[in-house]
Amino acid sequence: MERRKFIELGAAFSVLAGSGWLSACTSGNKNSAPEAIKSKAIAAFNRFEEVWNFNDFWKRGNTFDACLVFVNALANCWPKDPEVLRIKTRVKSMLEENLLFFKRFDPGSLWADDFGWWGLMAINARKFLLNMNERDLAESYYQLSTDLCWEYKRKTAYDSTPDAQPVPHGCRNGDANGDSPGVKNTVTNVLLFLLSSRIYRMNKEENRDNNEKYLELACRQWLWFDQWFELDQYQYLKKIGDDAALVQERPMAFFEGSGYTEKIHPPWAEGWVWSGDQGMLVAALADMLAIKDDAANWLSSNNIGSGFNVQSFESKLKNYIRLIANGVKEALVFPKDQIFREAPCYSSFGPVHGNDYLAGRGIMLRYLEQPDIAALLNVDLSENIKATANALWETRNPQNNQFQPEFTTPENDHEYVQYFKSKWGLADDVIKWDIEKMATQNRYGVCQSIGLDMFGALIRNTTKN
Repeated sequence: MERRKFIELGAAFSVLAGSGWLSACTSGNKNSAPEAIKSKAIAAFNRFEEVWNFNDFWKRGNTFDACLVFVNALANCWPKDPEVLRIKTRVKSMLEENLLFFKRFDPGSLWADDFGWWGLMAINARKFLLNMNERDLAESYYQLSTDLCWEYKRKTAYDSTPDAQPVPHGCRNGDANGDSPGVKNTVTNVLLFLLSSRIYRMNKEENRDNNEKYLELACRQWLWFDQWFELDQYQYLKKIGDDAALVQERPMAFFEGSGYTEKIHPPWAEGWVWSGDQGMLVAALADMLAIKDDAANWLSSNNIGSGFNVQSFESKLKNYIRLIANGVKEALVFPKDQIFREAPCYSSFGPVHGNDYLAGRGIMLRYLEQPDIAALLNVDLSENIKATANALWETRNPQNNQFQPEFTTPENDHEYVQYFKSKWGLADDVIKWDIEKMATQNRYGVCQSIGLDMFGALIRNTTKN
């Protein structure tokens, strides 16, 4: 479908207001959102229901995580709506199918980072199922997240040796059998970081035993990121001005004996930054804040020594969150139309891995607009969420409500490339996703999940006040 021309900022907000998106709820229920959002959100799910059942392991885990977070927002806002109740029942059936889908695969043949996506989805699946009193199925997803996904990543991808230079340890994205080592890029490390912290928090709330190992790995992953971020010469956390930054797709250090020079798995180019990494890293840092006392005790007794200071630890976490949130607002939003964008890096958009990085914009907002995380951000993303959701809706296929990979105008996109370059210093003149070789239903499922992520963020943002 050809993209429709999207209107400029002032007119965009007029459209939003006229459609009821910016209006207050007339019901007087502060936990409700405008009915116009509900009808669009349900239509978005109905299309997802038609395209979700595709055969791609990591994408299926990620897209269904988007679905679960979206449905949770929908159900929290309209808990008694008959259509929402129908959606919840359908999602329960879909989760039964997903468990069978997972069991079809030989785990050793899969990439280690794929287990991070499924592990995070399994945690959300368990919460959803417990809410529906489906305890047996919920326990199956608990075991999937811990005994399968986390264990595979720890055993086959985590570098337990102290040999890597300039920063030891970290997590590789090779296959789960360990035949291909892969590289220590951001996404595979943040997946292990976030999966460890989320399992630890879940187990702590339920007073489960044998929880220390999850805290340990969360802390070790924190140390890996923190040590890299302190090495300013490598610009892994690259500054945009004095108070904003974005984390790059992977840390690179070119010197004799370095363990961080690999330019493959996937093909790397200088300046590559991906939106999805930003949201997940902020979420992992927010988790560390939530368990700061436990983490501080472990770090003090195992890694840092007697000079460790809890207040400094907390301050550093908050500073990283502030820098990345500001970086998102500064560089991944185009001020002209206020819409979230993917950083214009050919490595993300190109034919080799464009189909993998397509989902980043949704992943970023899936995390940044979670209530406990949004409360920590020092930037207001409300208008950006509204403008992006509106752009997705206006450029959908109206026959089936299918969202598109591009939902902004080429004119604005070309201007954004120059805007991003002025902030970041590097940019590729790329505005269209090269995903022609991507299986059609896979593409539909991923694009629809971006819409679910954005509409879920819109619902949460509308109701948080």
